[in-house]
Amino acid sequence: MKIVVVEDEYRIRQGLCQLIPKLSPEFQLAGSAENGYEGMYLIKELQPDVAVCDVEMKVMNGLSMIRQLKDLNISCAYLILSGYSEFEYAREAISLGVAGYLLKPVIPGELKEALLKIREKLETEPGTPREEQEPHHSYLVEKALEEIREHYQLGVSLNQVAAALRISPEYLSTVFARETGENFVSYLRRYRIEKACELIRTSNKKMYEIAFLTGFENPQYFSNVFKSVTGMTPKSYMARYKK
Repeated sequence: MKIVVVEDEYRIRQGLCQLIPKLSPEFQLAGSAENGYEGMYLIKELQPDVAVCDVEMKVMNGLSMIRQLKDLNISCAYLILSGYSEFEYAREAISLGVAGYLLKPVIPGELKEALLKIREKLETEPGTPREEQEPHHSYLVEKALEEIREHYQLGVSLNQVAAALRISPEYLSTVFARETGENFVSYLRRYRIEKACELIRTSNKKMYEIAFLTGFENPQYFSNVFKSVTGMTPKSYMARYKK
């Protein structure tokens, strides 16, 4: 799935450009633009499947860009990002038929979920050929991913997985990073935080319980890792969803 990013804040734009390919091997970053005017020409030229774009931008904002492209009958799904929660933005975005609307700061798990929903919708639309796009990993990497999914609550490590597979940690680390776009430790940490986000959204457990259930022995360390991955503290994330 070809994706472009249209965002005027440099750090956010660069962060999204680095994050999107790491969320899934099927997400291909096709390009980026720093305002709606440049984004309009970029999307017209590249014909991406999805445009992840900010609402408020200089020169031309995201909603104006979408209106212009729709007038040209450019086929593209739009995922809107905004630091504003006012209903007017959401209402106008809905009227334009955008595929999704996320509030900043962007949570990696939410972005991945939104993009996967868009992909599913694109694949099932009439006239759109459905292709098998599941990522293909080697046997070693697939087994490593299974270990993470099954034992993320425990003290699973690269050395343990490598020993179970009867290969060196260095070789597993190299292959894992090449096929997933992340090193083993980063992938495991992000996976644990995504599970923690699920528990925050779907349960009434206390934060230290969530830390324990996702493999963190120290609640303070859990809080630090959570913030580094999501940009928010666990309490801020909880307050956002409970509200």
